[in-house]
Amino acid sequence: MRSKVKFKFLFMILAVSLAAQSIPPDSTGAPVHPLDLYLDEIDEMGRTLSNWEGDSLDQGSWFFGSYAMLLLSNNGKGENVPYAGLEAAIPALWSDFKYLTPRYLIELAGGTLSNGNLMSIRKDLVFSKLRTEERFILAVAGFGYLRMLQGTVGDSLFTILINDAMELSAGPSGITDELIKSMSIHCCDDLAYQFEKALISSRWSDVNLNYVRTRQDSIEIGIEHLGVWHFPVQVLVISTDGDSAQYTYALNQTGPLTIPKIDVAEVVLDADHLLAEYYRYNNRWPRLRNNIHIQPFGALPDWTNYRVTINPSIWSDWDGEKRIGLKLTSGFGVDLWPAYPSDYRHRTSVEFNGHTPYDSSMSWGGRMSYSHPINLDKRLFSHLRAHTYDDWSGISIGLTRYVGKQTFLIQGPRLIYQRVGLAFEYDQYGDSLIWDQNQDIHIVKGAYSGLSLTKQGDRVYIRVKLASGEGPQGNFSIFKAQTDLSGVFWGWVVGGVQFETGFQSESTPDPYQFTHQYAWQDGLAAIPTFRGQTKLTENTNEYMGLSISGGYWMSGIQIKVFTSSLIIDMDEVGWGGVKPHYAAGFGFEHKSFFTAGLYFPIWQSHPLEGEEPWAWRYQARLVWNL
Repeated sequence: MRSKVKFKFLFMILAVSLAAQSIPPDSTGAPVHPLDLYLDEIDEMGRTLSNWEGDSLDQGSWFFGSYAMLLLSNNGKGENVPYAGLEAAIPALWSDFKYLTPRYLIELAGGTLSNGNLMSIRKDLVFSKLRTEERFILAVAGFGYLRMLQGTVGDSLFTILINDAMELSAGPSGITDELIKSMSIHCCDDLAYQFEKALISSRWSDVNLNYVRTRQDSIEIGIEHLGVWHFPVQVLVISTDGDSAQYTYALNQTGPLTIPKIDVAEVVLDADHLLAEYYRYNNRWPRLRNNIHIQPFGALPDWTNYRVTINPSIWSDWDGEKRIGLKLTSGFGVDLWPAYPSDYRHRTSVEFNGHTPYDSSMSWGGRMSYSHPINLDKRLFSHLRAHTYDDWSGISIGLTRYVGKQTFLIQGPRLIYQRVGLAFEYDQYGDSLIWDQNQDIHIVKGAYSGLSLTKQGDRVYIRVKLASGEGPQGNFSIFKAQTDLSGVFWGWVVGGVQFETGFQSESTPDPYQFTHQYAWQDGLAAIPTFRGQTKLTENTNEYMGLSISGGYWMSGIQIKVFTSSLIIDMDEVGWGGVKPHYAAGFGFEHKSFFTAGLYFPIWQSHPLEGEEPWAWRYQARLVWNL
């Protein structure tokens, strides 16, 4: 009865706190974080329901909130959602991912903690001094581990373990150690050791169903434990008649699981999702049965099913150039790293598109890419890309590594990351009607990027690109640098400054020249900062661009006015003979870990032939800063 009253009280408290978010704070204090009340309540509930008798309320532990989440999930809340009210709180915290449900959030959070080494559940962690988001994600991870333990040892023994840990702990910070000691006494040392590795290291675990083979009088199921820790695995076997049976793959078992011979229709490892793993596609045999989902436009993260998303696209500019296409993307999870802790595996994309008017008819082509992490702990990713068009084909292979300190928006008020990349690319430009001559180009590309982004919209972004290669006219080199500083003032005014500069050697092949003419083909060729509609016809050796903007902030979308300038040094003119280009207008823009904008440069100092300085023009842009 007391629990039911407390549940209702929790819902009322959270509803009031969410409603209060829309009310400006007064002089009595700062607005309350939408998760603070929730965490305080489940901490209190966990202390009560676990029979904690200590008086150290100033000390915290991952255990109390995790234990309360576990009991809430066992109380008919459905689909292992620890608290349904979080659905209302999450959109206010992560507006870019407002459609993530608590179930997906928990799966992603648990996956990060068991794979990305985000933080450890350990006794010396000063839980009460962590940020709100850190305490929440830690409680979520603990919920997953406690649920795994309860499902493995059973309800009665789990209750004994909890009671022992509560009685023997001198303070909340010692609960982790006492829980492990209790497991050694009542369960076995091996299980306690594996559980300790799961909590202390926060490293990943995975089980893989390799094969199902029919022998003369038995069925052989090949299972392997991956990762640095593992637990016993429940194996569900379903026959062609619809009958099912449960088996256990033991903690220290290494060989295949052998069961009596039947006509097997399906085998599923950990069908109840008790294990704290998140890559579940390899838990099923046969792999492809009911495991592929085709969805248009987008898909939420998922580690159980192989997702195929379909994205049609159409693009055109003020000068009549058009591009249409269709892109299919497939894989596990969604590549949102590092804006949100979601890793990806086996990401494959196939793109078909056409471009005009470079030829008298539409020029068709396609791209294919594959990417996969080499080492998730070290944040090392690989990619392989190939493209072919009527006049252009090539292949690229490269690596990306995240370096230095990284924080996520889920951890606190700021996203910070730095990454470096290295790639080798071979391109062949074979249509002499478009290019000056047939060109075979070998190029090595290096890049550095760093981003600091707050939830309030303050942003510092730096990107540097280097390239060195060999083309028809010999060796060449390219350098590009971009800096973006923007912020939100008084909660509604947004202002920003973007600066970009670059240079290249005279022997740089035409496709890599700094012009808008070939920007659709290679990012090294574009001059993105200038908000005008300049199309250069001469080779550009050096350039500098500056854009200043300001406007109204609408929590994600900015209505802004801007002015841009660009000065270029062309082969036949030089710095002294070129007047800067200017443009001014208004637009709409979103900036976070990606930039999307629609701009209207209604005035230009150097309009295109046949245009007036004042004219209705538009320009669209989408740039991923990851």
